[in-house]
Amino acid sequence: MRYDKAITIQVQDEDTERWTDWQNLHARVNKTAGGQSLSAGADQYRATLTFEVRYFAALEGLRYDPHLYRITYRGHTFKLVDYDDYQEQHRTVKLVGELYE
Repeated sequence: MRYDKAITIQVQDEDTERWTDWQNLHARVNKTAGGQSLSAGADQYRATLTFEVRYFAALEGLRYDPHLYRITYRGHTFKLVDYDDYQEQHRTVKLVGELYE
């Protein structure tokens, strides 16, 4: 498996609401979903990507507070919508991100 796509996980300060870089990682990236939707009378594209990274203990914080984290990848920002440590094996974690509008 090649983890060859650079991503940055950012964390939001709950008091100031400012985003700061938390971890720079390498991931496998795959499209999970995508498509057109109609919102406020305008067509919008909604992309969802899965970012698979190697497990490390600090990632556990994302599991229970995903709203405090986001992922930047190739100049785009994705809100974190899911965390999957398959059967809690602590080998890899799949982070699902949805493109910000």
